[in-house]
Amino acid sequence: MALLTTGAMHAKAEEPKHALNILSEILEYIGNDLLDSKAGERLEMSTEASTTTVGESIKIKIPAPRIVAKDGSWIQMGDTTARVTPMGGKAFEFTLELPHSLTVSDINGQPDGRIHWRGSAMRGVWRADLEFFPVIHGNFHGIILTNQRQILDHNEGTIESISLDQELSELSPGLWSGSSAFEITNLEINPAGGGGHKFSLGRLSLIGKTNNFDLPAWLALIKALDTAPVILNQAEFLFNNQKIFRAAQIISDMHGGANNFTFMLSALRFGSHNKRLFSLQEMILNMAYDNDNRPGEYSLALNLTALDEAEISIPPEFYPQLALLKLRLERFPLRQILTIPLRESAPVVGALTGQFDSIMPKLLLPLIYANRTTIHFDNVTVRAAAASLTGHGKLMALENSFLGAVGEAQISVTGLDELILMAAQKTLSNVEAPELLALLTIAKGMGRPKINADGELSYLFDIMLPLDGNITINAIPLNLLQDIGMTSLLRPRQS
Repeated sequence: MALLTTGAMHAKAEEPKHALNILSEILEYIGNDLLDSKAGERLEMSTEASTTTVGESIKIKIPAPRIVAKDGSWIQMGDTTARVTPMGGKAFEFTLELPHSLTVSDINGQPDGRIHWRGSAMRGVWRADLEFFPVIHGNFHGIILTNQRQILDHNEGTIESISLDQELSELSPGLWSGSSAFEITNLEINPAGGGGHKFSLGRLSLIGKTNNFDLPAWLALIKALDTAPVILNQAEFLFNNQKIFRAAQIISDMHGGANNFTFMLSALRFGSHNKRLFSLQEMILNMAYDNDNRPGEYSLALNLTALDEAEISIPPEFYPQLALLKLRLERFPLRQILTIPLRESAPVVGALTGQFDSIMPKLLLPLIYANRTTIHFDNVTVRAAAASLTGHGKLMALENSFLGAVGEAQISVTGLDELILMAAQKTLSNVEAPELLALLTIAKGMGRPKINADGELSYLFDIMLPLDGNITINAIPLNLLQDIGMTSLLRPRQS
């Protein structure tokens, strides 16, 4: 096999110089950036890579590439062919012709598993100056996962399709806008030795929309950290002062633009043929931020539908059919927090290496108080067949307040009488039921009854957190309940 190392590139001598240069850049990128050379990963090929000129394009063949790990395990594909067309400057258009399978080995180099697919396609645009794919479209379909550790090969799973689509364009120098999407459909996993348990998923998708994002700065940040921030090795980073300050410098000058990300799961199920252990009809998580709204505005929305978990020992009519959370973080000084090392030195370094208790009151809270950071709970909803809870409110950081914040919330509960009846029925069989019954009874007594728009009896709760820290529920001071021992019901049980 031909071994790939940095600077050791192979091609036919008769090919034009630019073809050799492109091949060299591609193989060097694989060797230096795609593989973790620090962990001992390397690329091997059955023979030398070769190039052929076709018009203005260059056809590159990488014969039977194999990625070998330090422990001796490997991943191998069949011959892979790329067609690369220079677009001017440092941009190249490419298409990939992939084989229909890859094989994975164990640490002894013996075949362990095989992934086969009926068809695939991959194309896009490569920017050599950024070492990034601003445009990429790829898909695999008809995927079969095979376990080769058994005497007879075992079909461990299938995937209908995997797709990746990204279209980013540089609308102004250094600032990129566009969209990206990753999707998996109809995944089923049936592991050997899994006791008959199966995992299935109808759809998983991740969709992102970006506007005026400083892509070069982001890539520089990844390079400075040796990894993407989302998968950062915190222990290694926190004890590396040079990385801390370099990252802070990049973030200080970086234009974050505005981003919106949506993660969705649907038809999730785990269990056997006869017993469902866990299921979820749908989960949608949306996160967004607007860097132009200084010092920073961030939002999160979570929607869960038809969650079913076998270990929850409550009647079906009280299972949450819908759970919804929408919140906004307004005037949150994230950039100021991330660039603290540029303004502080020794105290920050000591705090960042594990003394979080000291950095919170000395450095973070003053920034939060100065900006009067506010959390808006725009919607909190939990709905079951027999009961529901809805609410909204806000909490603002305020330094001169007794608890460091002021706020208010309005909560409406329906089905409270049914919940009380259920708790009463469980008092003989559940040691925690009497406390739950007492708590629900107190809540009913404090609630303000009202017939809602659906004709249901609901109980309303207006909660206030004022400057003096004396919380009230429907104008009743919470410390009155404490004086008569009622708030002990809210404390966790001691084990």
